[in-house]
Amino acid sequence: MKHTTIIIMIILSTLFLCGCDTADEKKHESEYYKELTKTQEIAVIPADVSDVSQTITENKEISDFISALDMEHWKPDTLPETVQLAGTFQFLQEETLKFGQNESDREMISTCEILCYEEIPYLTLKIANIKITFEVSDTVTEYLTGYLLK
Repeated sequence: MKHTTIIIMIILSTLFLCGCDTADEKKHESEYYKELTKTQEIAVIPADVSDVSQTITENKEISDFISALDMEHWKPDTLPETVQLAGTFQFLQEETLKFGQNESDREMISTCEILCYEEIPYLTLKIANIKITFEVSDTVTEYLTGYLLK
């Protein structure tokens, strides 16, 4: 009887743990996606320009931009040696309100950057001085390049 109880407990534990599968999560859920959804502004900075050429501030456009990145299909890879930077996308949000700080004192701070390259399907995600390079689809590359050429 004791042996049967142990087997039943093991089976129930296995079923419980299998029920915690992430299959029900949103398609776009990833560690990077969750952070990017907090973005309040995206600055588009082409490589040949020193200033921001375009700023994306509307919530719908920011959400569409992040979804178009297709982050669940990014593959970590090494950046080829001969690449030219096409531009940077800087993701910004208001800094956290600190004790004693007024709402009007808050500034927009950069949370991460995406570096896009010319003619290759690679990008580099830069977060907190850590750079991670990914191979992405041609569709993502074309989408990002479209913003840089505007």
